[in-house]
Amino acid sequence: MSSAVTQCPHCRAKFRVRPEHIRAHGGLVRCGACRGIFDARQNLIEGQLEPVEEDADTFGSPATVMPGIPAVRHGPTADEIRVAAQQGIAKKPDVNADSYGARAASDPASTQSASNAKPERNNALADEAERSKYDWREPAAPLSRGARVGYVLLSFLLFVTLLANAGYWFRDEISSRFPSTTRALTAACAQLGCRVQPPRRSEALGFVGSDLAADPAHKGLLIFTATLKNSGSYAVALPSLVLTLDGIGGEPIARRAFSPEQYAPANASLTRGLEAGGDLEIKLYLDVSPAVPVGFKADHAYF
Repeated sequence: MSSAVTQCPHCRAKFRVRPEHIRAHGGLVRCGACRGIFDARQNLIEGQLEPVEEDADTFGSPATVMPGIPAVRHGPTADEIRVAAQQGIAKKPDVNADSYGARAASDPASTQSASNAKPERNNALADEAERSKYDWREPAAPLSRGARVGYVLLSFLLFVTLLANAGYWFRDEISSRFPSTTRALTAACAQLGCRVQPPRRSEALGFVGSDLAADPAHKGLLIFTATLKNSGSYAVALPSLVLTLDGIGGEPIARRAFSPEQYAPANASLTRGLEAGGDLEIKLYLDVSPAVPVGFKADHAYF
């Protein structure tokens, strides 16, 4: 198969081509050194290429590369290459330049190889010179000692402020879960005008063994007895007791809500609430005359 040597008209680099290399685009090839496009058949410097029939376009679409298209400049110009090369030589002198020149003069093959490699080396020098033109952002200057100390103090102040806000808004929960903090929270609330109370958790409470019976010693009086139990894992506030009396037909005939001060026994602590797992015995005397209740419903709620 025949082959020939063609020369790029843009950078003078030489390449060996075969018929299959130029068949795709009607003889147009791209230079591997400067990326320029040229007609390999019109720039032959050695050998001949057999005529090659161009492939017909089956779909009737235009050719991928139109004949005669000018070379697209993908690299620096010759002047830029020369300036970049001079700058590189000035910065990094080649100590073997004389011996290399003498050897190149005596060895034509090495001269040819050097001429082919020169565009790539010049392109690298030009790219380096082009990158040096960019104004890269300088790294931020390190903070001074005073600035670092100021940031530490500010972070500590914000942390203390966050703790103070959490202690104020969740004081009841904190006091209930951690009883040892109750005294400190109470003293702080005395200065801020707030109170420390057990949290309100209705789901942790329930009545056990409630009953409503007539008082044998006083006609017309009823005695309500029940046990309020805290099944939670920490103390909760005492709720209000809601008692509903039903008539013969099941309709409510009386309803009343009793505050903790009204139903809690004398030994109960309203400030500490009902301890975790604790029980509270409730006993109330009710005067419901002239109504005659036959049933009741006991419930608890926070108002």
